[in-house]
Amino acid sequence: MRRKKWTEAEERTLIDKYGEMISDGSLAKMKTREKKYKPIASHVNSIHHLGDPIAFPWEWSWKDVSNKVQNMRHQYSLVKQKIKQQETGGGPVISGAEGFDWVEGLTHWSNFLRYKEVFGDVTHPFDETNPMEIVEFGNIGQSSGGDYQNEVIGLEFDYDGEQNYNDGNGNENGNHVYNEIETMGSETRKRRKVVKNPEKKAWGFVANQLAQLRDMEARFEQREEERERERERRESMLVKSDKEIKNVMERLNKQRNQEWEAMENEMEARRRRREDELNQERKWEERNERRRSEWNARIDEMLTEHRAEMAQFQARVLDEQQNLTNQLLGLVSQWNGHPNGITDNTNGGTSHYLSQMMQNLQHVGGMVDGDAQVEGHNQDDEFIVDG
Repeated sequence: MRRKKWTEAEERTLIDKYGEMISDGSLAKMKTREKKYKPIASHVNSIHHLGDPIAFPWEWSWKDVSNKVQNMRHQYSLVKQKIKQQETGGGPVISGAEGFDWVEGLTHWSNFLRYKEVFGDVTHPFDETNPMEIVEFGNIGQSSGGDYQNEVIGLEFDYDGEQNYNDGNGNENGNHVYNEIETMGSETRKRRKVVKNPEKKAWGFVANQLAQLRDMEARFEQREEERERERERRESMLVKSDKEIKNVMERLNKQRNQEWEAMENEMEARRRRREDELNQERKWEERNERRRSEWNARIDEMLTEHRAEMAQFQARVLDEQQNLTNQLLGLVSQWNGHPNGITDNTNGGTSHYLSQMMQNLQHVGGMVDGDAQVEGHNQDDEFIVDG
């Protein structure tokens, strides 16, 4: 299985994207490593792996990007150690900004200055106050591919090559000879000191530092995960409480709607009962009014008939009275016209006239007596009005 290895182009894209996210402030808003490095990994993969999978065969995850950022920090420190300048004539080591040849760093790592511009300068781990002797790592330099040999310092932290310490600076026993500056009063002299296995000491120091960094990173990530879980728990509780409140509100609204519906139904039933009662009262009044109208019409009809009968009766009475008066006047006029009394020759005529007058009087008397008779005595044949 081939080892995953970053190319210089991918490193450059990673550093540029990291600097871009720092500039726009989006990196500071992200709390976890996954949220920080996932967009960077997606950006690097979209430019290189998806564009040319043959030249860039690896698809990086956010964990790979996180490890790469840590590795580049150590790589920067080691390159900075290599470019540290010394005074001519074996003088003391010069510290500070003037003590480093930054341009020379590009020969060891092409993205050296780009990393320094984006991530800032990293404090040199081997300063004068460190009790550990400053040694030079010999052939543990940067390979032509841009990464350190076996990728121990460069990228992956998983050195699996054979540890061969016989390539230090030409000594077969792996020892390293260097000059140590020793101050004795007012004199400064140099003495040669042989340090056995300097590379092993350096690797041990670096491994110890990396182990501490990994422990710190693991604890930080654990705290971030705990905070993330706590945040998710609070969010889930908020969602649950919101859901419960929503359910309670829905139940209250449903209950309120049911109560309103029941009240509306009851009011509708009352309104219908009231309308039915009003309709019944109206029908009863209409029926009484109709009966009253019919009764009044019958009474009016009876009064009209009674008036007609009375008018006929009065007309007959007046007619009979007039006839009787005429007959009496005729009788009186006849008596006054024969002073010697009534002769035998006219006795028959006079008797006939008197008998007719008596019949007329009896007829009038019968009419008067009939007016006083009880109701039910039918005299309709005598009160017919012509026309």
